[in-house]
Amino acid sequence: MNTGWLRRSGTRDMVTGVTQERSAVAARSFVIWGGELSRKGRYAAAEKLYQRAWGLVERTLGRQHPMMAEVLECYADLLIRTHRRAEGSAMKNRAEAIWRAYGARSCRTHIQGDPIPRYCTEGEGAD
Repeated sequence: MNTGWLRRSGTRDMVTGVTQERSAVAARSFVIWGGELSRKGRYAAAEKLYQRAWGLVERTLGRQHPMMAEVLECYADLLIRTHRRAEGSAMKNRAEAIWRAYGARSCRTHIQGDPIPRYCTEGEGAD
């Protein structure tokens, strides 16, 4: 995608938005693949992906962004699973602080608690 015209037209914020969106998609991919590798016991490879996601989110979205909390939660799970409980607990605490600042819970926790909103399962005109 050529975004040069955006810079010339004075809408530089749109370029930043596109960059941030791409970074968020890439970071989410790293987290998803890290989770898959972790479930298969490939902890070293998973950790590298979580570290890449962490760096990407930190550089493009910021240290207090909800995506950072998501990365930290998943990375913390890996650390706890690999007997690095102190590091994992500290990371979980940081993730929880980010979520509290946004007044939200972890997406995973929310989805597990109520996977399908009720309005999606109620048919229109159902009695």
